[in-house]
Amino acid sequence: MKIVINSHIKSEIALNHLLESMKIQTEFKLYDIIIVIGGYYDNYTQYNIEYDENITYIKCRHNSIDFTGLITLLDLYSKNEDEYYLYLHDTTKVGNNFYTKLKSINLTNVSSIRIKKDFSMNIGIYSQKIINQFKDFLLLRKNNDESKCLEFKNINFNFEDYIFKNDNNNIILDDYNDVNASKPIDYYNTGVIRIIEYYPNLDLYKMKSWYFYNDTSLISNLKN
Repeated sequence: MKIVINSHIKSEIALNHLLESMKIQTEFKLYDIIIVIGGYYDNYTQYNIEYDENITYIKCRHNSIDFTGLITLLDLYSKNEDEYYLYLHDTTKVGNNFYTKLKSINLTNVSSIRIKKDFSMNIGIYSQKIINQFKDFLLLRKNNDESKCLEFKNINFNFEDYIFKNDNNNIILDDYNDVNASKPIDYYNTGVIRIIEYYPNLDLYKMKSWYFYNDTSLISNLKN
């Protein structure tokens, strides 16, 4: 299984924060990491690919919000039908048990796995086969026009977890559906207010915009 991080040209702070949490653990080198960065509209080619040890950086001449990475996997890796990917947003952070939990996931007869029953934010595990099966859907989500990013963001919000919900073999990781979230804070000190949701089934933190829940004890542990 490979780890895919969906990112954007303006999300360097969040991306580096996630990578720091991943790199401090020895298991990091055991995984191929694919970082897909949308918003490179000045590229001469659709994809500019660079390599740094076990990390592949793919700079995309499109910004398709949550679907940028999935569309890129469709465009570049469609022949790798036996491959599986853990698909993450850059606005996440992993805990010390992340790799242990990831390694323990059974992929037998599974084509996709979401991290929560109700709203997974498209985060979870995808097989290349299921990505290929949703080719038409994904290509409709592809945005090659920078001026239409807000329009695509609003449209794509309505298709959250679309592949998970329409995959007959989809399962929910540990059947998880709880809410474990902080009060709103400016987590990255960028002026964007977020809550921090914690997913114990993957030891994963998600810094999520616009949602407001009750306070928990998560905040004091997250910035360490």
